[in-house]
Amino acid sequence: MKDTINFRDKFKKFGGDFIPDIVEYLKEYLVQDPGVTITVGCDSLQLRRKTVYAMTVMLYNTDVKRGAHVVFFRMSCPKIRENQERLYKEAQYLHDLAVFLNDGLEPFYKREDLSDLEKKRYKYHLAKCAGEYSHVPFHQEEGVIKNLLLTPSDLMDPKLVDIHVDFNPDEGVNGQNKSHIAYKSFVPWLRGLGFRVWGKPLAYASTSAADLLLKG
Repeated sequence: MKDTINFRDKFKKFGGDFIPDIVEYLKEYLVQDPGVTITVGCDSLQLRRKTVYAMTVMLYNTDVKRGAHVVFFRMSCPKIRENQERLYKEAQYLHDLAVFLNDGLEPFYKREDLSDLEKKRYKYHLAKCAGEYSHVPFHQEEGVIKNLLLTPSDLMDPKLVDIHVDFNPDEGVNGQNKSHIAYKSFVPWLRGLGFRVWGKPLAYASTSAADLLLKG
C-alpha cells in the first residue's frame, strides 16, 4: 500500500523551529529571492529495527552562490530489508513531495532561475548520466557546457521543483553501484512527469543534506 504523507506541516529548520505550512514558507521565501531553485531530496538509513528517511527542501540561488538554505523532516518505518524496496520508497517520497510542492506553488509562481546557461548545465548532466563526455576533465566542463546548443525540447518549461535522487547513473565495476538499478527504474518515470532530476554526484539535496541528517 502506498504511504500517504501530509507534507504541509512536517518540515522544520535546522535551528529546530517548525514550519506551519511549507508552501506558505516557500511563497514568502520567493518574494525575497525569486531566482532561487527549489529542490527536494531524500536519503535513508538502515538501523537495527527500523528504516529512517530524511526529506529535504533545498533553496539555492545559482547566481549568488552563497550556500543553500535547507529545511527538513525525518520519519521512520519498520525495517525494510530489501534494498530495492527501500530505494523505491525514496523515489516514491520524492515524487509525492515534488508533486505536492509543484501543485501548491503553481497558482502564484513562475520559475525565474533557469537561464540558458543553467539549461545547458542540466543538458550536460543528462548527457554525462547517459555515459557521454566521460573524456572531459572537470576543469574543462564549463567550456563544454557554454558551447552546447539548446533544442526546442531543452527550452521547454519544467515543473517548478527539481528532484535530487541518491541514485548512481553509473553501474560501476561489475555492478558495484547498487543504486544504479533504482536509477534506471525510477529516474525516467520522474523525468517523464516533467521534473528536472539530478543524479549523483550532483544530487546535493540527497547526497549531502539528507545524508547529513541521517548521520547527525
